[in-house]
Amino acid sequence: MKLSPAFVVQSCVVLAAAMPVSADVKVAAELSEKAGPEFKFANVPSPSKYDAATRARFTIVDGRRDGNGSDLGVLHDGKLPKDQDQPGANVFFAGGTDGGRLTIDLGKAIDIKQVNTYSWHPGARGPQVYKLYASDGTTKDFLAAPKRDAKPEQCGWKHVADVDTRIKQGQTGGQYGVSIEESAGSLGTYQYLLLDISRTESDDSFSNTFYSEIDVIAAAGPKDGPTTPVVVQSADGTFEITLDTGEAPELRDWADVVLTPVMLEWYPKIREMLASDGFTAPAKFSVTFRNPGRGVAATSGTRIICAAPWYVKNLEGEAVGSIVHELVHVVQQYGAARRANPDATQTPGWLTEGIADYIRWYLYEPQSHWADRIRNPENAAFDKSYRVSANFLNWVTEKHDKAIVKKLNAAIREGKYDADIWKQCTGKTVEELGKQWKDGLIADAAAEALAEASKNTLTDAEKQAGWKLLFNGKDFTGWHSFKRQDVMPGWQIKDGVIICADPHNAGDLCTNEMYGAFELSLEYNIEPGGNSGIMFHVTDAGGATWATGPECQLLDNKEGKDPQRSGWLYGLYKTDVDATKPAGEWNRLRLLISPQKCEHEMNGVKYFEYVMRSDDFKQRLAKSKFGTMKDFAKFDTGYISFQGDHGSISFRNVKIREVGVK
Repeated sequence: MKLSPAFVVQSCVVLAAAMPVSADVKVAAELSEKAGPEFKFANVPSPSKYDAATRARFTIVDGRRDGNGSDLGVLHDGKLPKDQDQPGANVFFAGGTDGGRLTIDLGKAIDIKQVNTYSWHPGARGPQVYKLYASDGTTKDFLAAPKRDAKPEQCGWKHVADVDTRIKQGQTGGQYGVSIEESAGSLGTYQYLLLDISRTESDDSFSNTFYSEIDVIAAAGPKDGPTTPVVVQSADGTFEITLDTGEAPELRDWADVVLTPVMLEWYPKIREMLASDGFTAPAKFSVTFRNPGRGVAATSGTRIICAAPWYVKNLEGEAVGSIVHELVHVVQQYGAARRANPDATQTPGWLTEGIADYIRWYLYEPQSHWADRIRNPENAAFDKSYRVSANFLNWVTEKHDKAIVKKLNAAIREGKYDADIWKQCTGKTVEELGKQWKDGLIADAAAEALAEASKNTLTDAEKQAGWKLLFNGKDFTGWHSFKRQDVMPGWQIKDGVIICADPHNAGDLCTNEMYGAFELSLEYNIEPGGNSGIMFHVTDAGGATWATGPECQLLDNKEGKDPQRSGWLYGLYKTDVDATKPAGEWNRLRLLISPQKCEHEMNGVKYFEYVMRSDDFKQRLAKSKFGTMKDFAKFDTGYISFQGDHGSISFRNVKIREVGVK
């Protein structure tokens, strides 16, 4: 397919008072000739990983986000789709609607150099059509969330530019990049941006653009060359951070956009967690990146020294969490007791590091589960320090004393730590607690080993009843990604489990075979806040799995943001019963799909029955968002599909029995 070259649209608009009355705003739009996950363009900047929008607040103020896409965080997380038709890696408005309005709150007014937007889809969802407005929010008539019945120019907003990348002739799909800037170098000083987004075709219900990324580039971005340390003051004025990336300029953007907001949020939290009588946490501390450096990071008093080479390699992994660990050491200040009192008791090193890792792994980033599993539990010791000791402290907190960490911290800081504190708080010595904890680890490991032995297998009775494995526990034999021959890399297999490890690079996973009437049994484990689903009777007739196949919703019912709960038939049938287990635990789901009746069962609890294409089903369908989809629930057979949506989800023991087949 021949793609159109880049094109530039120029418009003159009135901007902020700080700008000239007339400003020459350029809208550069480009359809990539070599579309790929890198989003490379000839004349439009590639997406930025760390920009002024990274920590901004994105809000839909009018219109409805399509639940089959991602949440708004995907627009400014620096992660891009790997494929041209990947709903879970994009944000788009609901089918059948004409777009909506999206606001971006940058947190404070900044001088803006560029606003860049990116999209990717093979069809009508590829081009971009929107109007951009901006405001500093200071006018009396300012309306922060203007609905479509409000004219932005009449409620404190300035019109910046119009964007329309549609091609008049030929195929419109592809990968688009748009860059809005002013020839003098600054669009103006604004805190708020408003995108009034339209669908690309009025006669196509599925023409709301797949927006992949929105970047806001500050005019006063970091300059090349050596930098001086930056001093950041907390909003309440109670502490300040000196941040020095002079020896590692490649870390400047990350430190400013990602690390600093975390430190500003978590230092006061840690300060509160480890508060004790008569103690005031340091009001100043510094974070310095050394190049070269050794190890990862170390803290001396109020100075955190970080090894820049390690951080450069781990920005997407443990980088931020490791500094949260060091912030705990800044607050602990355990060495002060012995400096003030030579008779102060010695601080056990395993507690110093164990408390820091407890706060990191169980409070800051519990979703990682890095300290949850202990290898070789028969060799575990509560005083091994770091993650192992963090696991022990978490166990004592959950089983015996929720305030144990705060009590230990106070005793250590005062130089009064004694092993008797464990018995005073829990009624057991630390050795007794350690044994009980270790016995539990060994028992859990044995139970997991037993479950592992029976994982992805069929009993003789199941074989006789006609069951077969849909997943062999080893590879993706029998599976493919929707409308592809291979499986996208976001789906992985680990320890006999199918894992949606990277929803942004996963798409939907489909069986190779098509099934009509069947009984499906499987186990799933979803992470906190996760959202996924199982579609059935999926065909290639639609642009997405959900365009043809009804969906059994899978969700973390506690933290998931979708109003459709786990086990429901999405948008059609629901129940007041919630039989799901908490996120992180395995749930067993059973689906019976047949012309006579369909059943949804969660952990042995039957949710509801329905009959496909019955009068009741048709009435519900007509009232739902699927009512306008011509191919939805129209097929008697189709693929079974696992949805790669929001967050990680795992599947195991996936079994199917075709109804009526012996």
